Amino acid sequence: MKKSDFKKITLADKPPIDDYFQRFPQYHSEHNFLTLFCWEHYSPCEYAVINDHLILSNTTNGKFTCHAPIGEFDPALFEELLKFAKKHTGDCAVTFYEDRYLPYMKLYHPETPVYESRGCSDYYYRTKEIAELAGQKYLNIRKQINRFNTKYQYTVDPVTPESIPEIHEMLDKWSDAKNTDMNTVLSEEVGAAHAALNKWDELECEGLIVRIHPKNKIGAVAIWGEMNNETAVIHFEKGLSQYKGIYKVINQETAKSLLGKYSWINRESDMDVPGLRAAKLRYHPEKCAKIWYIKRKEIL
Repeated sequence: MKKSDFKKITLADKPPIDDYFQRFPQYHSEHNFLTLFCWEHYSPCEYAVINDHLILSNTTNGKFTCHAPIGEFDPALFEELLKFAKKHTGDCAVTFYEDRYLPYMKLYHPETPVYESRGCSDYYYRTKEIAELAGQKYLNIRKQINRFNTKYQYTVDPVTPESIPEIHEMLDKWSDAKNTDMNTVLSEEVGAAHAALNKWDELECEGLIVRIHPKNKIGAVAIWGEMNNETAVIHFEKGLSQYKGIYKVINQETAKSLLGKYSWINRESDMDVPGLRAAKLRYHPEKCAKIWYIKRKEIL
């Protein structure tokens, strides 16, 4: 394995990469082509195909990290990756998106600690539960939606090519309100959302918008794609804060739209942001898709 085996991901690489994701279903949003492609400006991704295994990598803040191979488990290839990572990566050497690597590390590399990245764990919810919001545990959320319904007249529409220019404008307005120039991650997220809109059909995106009447302006947008046969992943969800409760509305409307097609909704991670974590926990996630990693200096 060598650095020249890896090539930059482009839109033309979607079919072969998606083929690996379909043959070996993935559960974390970072292993989804839209994420790999649309966040390229922040964390450029590359990939290599070796012995019928897909090996992804990303470079964030100049630090190169490898992902554990996707494919049938191949101990020899994994050992080769460890040697490669020890020589070429930054502080974070290898990330694991499947727990099958954990017992192998414990058995054959007990000297190398494996760490869990709590802030990068994706939250999973049952679609039916979020669509219905039934029971006492969702009482406060239902109250907020009811207050929104009382105060505003609105419609919920699918994202169409005709509405995309207006969504770009709405995202810029959201960005200005949040002063994202002072927050790199938020700024990059908006950039990734713009990138998804620019390649909407090619990336096979779907989405909803909430229009507030009487001015018919977009107050919120949700953009999603397929994670696997059972799961949709919500890549972006943005609402204008002047409409209190609109996030609760777009969240439920998205689940209603997905009901019957997907059993699960992946709402991505909280990035260790306390407020975001609290918001995701209010919806009572049923499980998480975790990430683990090892450090280059601890590979012996």
